[in-house]
Amino acid sequence: MRLFKTAILCAALSLGVLTTIAEAATRVAFVTAEGGLGDHSFNDMINEGLKKAKSDLGIEFVVIQPRAVSDMQSSLIRAAGQKFDLVLGASFDMIEPMKAAAAAFPDQKFGIIDVGSDPIAPNVVGAVAKDWEGSFIVGIAAAMTSKTGTIGFVGGRDIPVIHRFFNGYYYGAKMAKPDINVLERYSGSFTDPAAGKEYTLALVSAKSDVNFAVANLTGAGVIDAAKSTKTFAIGVDSNQNGRAPGTVLTSMVKRVDVLAYDIVKSVTDGSFKGGVNKQYGLKEGGVEAAMDDNNKGLISEATLKTMDELKAKVISGEIVVPNYIDLDPSAKQMGTPPMDRPSEK
Repeated sequence: MRLFKTAILCAALSLGVLTTIAEAATRVAFVTAEGGLGDHSFNDMINEGLKKAKSDLGIEFVVIQPRAVSDMQSSLIRAAGQKFDLVLGASFDMIEPMKAAAAAFPDQKFGIIDVGSDPIAPNVVGAVAKDWEGSFIVGIAAAMTSKTGTIGFVGGRDIPVIHRFFNGYYYGAKMAKPDINVLERYSGSFTDPAAGKEYTLALVSAKSDVNFAVANLTGAGVIDAAKSTKTFAIGVDSNQNGRAPGTVLTSMVKRVDVLAYDIVKSVTDGSFKGGVNKQYGLKEGGVEAAMDDNNKGLISEATLKTMDELKAKVISGEIVVPNYIDLDPSAKQMGTPPMDRPSEK
């Protein structure tokens, strides 16, 4: 009887421990950037990182999708008010809203992905995928693949973070092929595929046969236009090669899934430390040009070799790809080795 009671007591204690563990699961709120889930791009990649954290680390997470940029601050504050262990946001548009939320909730841990070099607040960890380095690599591919000598770029909005992509793309293209013509356009929206298609068709009319889409949902229109005109598109953020096999030359993948996972892990293992912005470039595996069966054979062996050689020089520090946000506005050149900056649009 005594053994039986002891067994019951042990079982009850074990159940209590399990209940405590379940209650102690790290809770994360992800407030998406403009476009929300289903963008096949930035937000979806972060969501994949959180799914992995759930599988590996046992976290629980919810996704909050602001209807507009103007709703971001209220979404962050609402999440902080529910005392999540981490409130994770994304995009340049969320910097000011997060500063306000972080000031209102100084004991709340926040994370933000895709920012600049400056820390946001003492209770915020920032993480940046060096998209300018990834754009440099796909710029090489675009320039060396083009048959017309003209390539293009379709940005969602005319803002510094998108110029960061363009400058990297331009720098890589010009380094690989100095006489390449690089056209730059901005659709004005991250959520308008029709505009993406319209702008791309205009670029194709201007002889651009490879066009880099940095426009979230608007980029679907860039890929659609490339398919209909038998030209090439380059995807962004996630691997979009499979969206139109044979049409998407490659994709500049920002491993924001890795960034999100790392921020969450810092909360679960107790190493979270606010007031810093971490950077993930080619050296850290934070960006890459996607290669798979969907784009196999589209990029020549000679081009792949050049991409690998120049990538190695970026990793070693011999080449420093310019980050638009850190450039002196009065500087006429950029990068190492120095190159003339692109002329104004």
